Amino acid sequence: MGSDVWRVALLRDRFAAVFGQPRPRRSVALQCLAGAAILCVCGCKSVRGVRVEPQIPLALTAEEAAKFRGEGLQLYTEQPRTVERVTRAATLLEKAARALRDDYDAQWQAAQALAFVAEYEPNTTLRRDAAKRGIVLARHGRELDSERVECQYWYAINVGLLADADRSYGLDAVSEMEAALKRAIEIDERYDFAGPVRVLGILHLRTPAPPASIGSPRKGLRLLQRATELFPDYPENYLYLAEALRDNDRVDQARDALAKVLDANSWPDRQFESAKWKADATKLVQSLATS
Repeated sequence: MGSDVWRVALLRDRFAAVFGQPRPRRSVALQCLAGAAILCVCGCKSVRGVRVEPQIPLALTAEEAAKFRGEGLQLYTEQPRTVERVTRAATLLEKAARALRDDYDAQWQAAQALAFVAEYEPNTTLRRDAAKRGIVLARHGRELDSERVECQYWYAINVGLLADADRSYGLDAVSEMEAALKRAIEIDERYDFAGPVRVLGILHLRTPAPPASIGSPRKGLRLLQRATELFPDYPENYLYLAEALRDNDRVDQARDALAKVLDANSWPDRQFESAKWKADATKLVQSLATS
């Protein structure tokens, strides 16, 4: 959640009561942060305690696992993505990952597809299940190789999506996301078009301020400015930069950032996501006009 993700998003009508103000929806991956906003009013489950059944490796031949993996990747990359097609892709990639327990790439590829499902699947129970499965696979990938960025990133995205589907994970989810994203930035801040930087910036924008949590509009703005510096042509970075600028009372600059989103061409391998970014930018422009 490519991102897809962290695709995901905060629909403004869905989370206005939580945040107290409208928030744009994210593409890949970031509904992530809804759980953080309710951390002061809900109980808190441990993300590290997340398990899924069955946990044993899947008995497939190497040829069968390779076939599932190839078919899954083909389905995932087909444009524009759909929930139905990516759900099938996630099922195939998860089977391959469970069979290929020592294959790092198989773990993050499945976790990435599951993050898309956890973001865009309409059914809350299915979203929660997909996020948990993504967490387990990404967590295993981090155990296989803690020096690579992919599983750090997709772990954080799936944790945030779980917190959205089940808000009792809120407080623990923030700390787990922050640690994983910081580690991802250390390894490769450019991954997923500055995804670790972008998502950490959004986390700072959408969580309460200390001592309740880590929220800081100024830190969020700095991180999102960094994301646009790293990838000045990537529209999603400007969508969240606009949110940060708004939250720092720089409304005119927020409008300029949104114009970049609205004027951008569809991103070639993220056509579904590109349409979401434009829709979210349009809503945010409208909200700025009435503020």
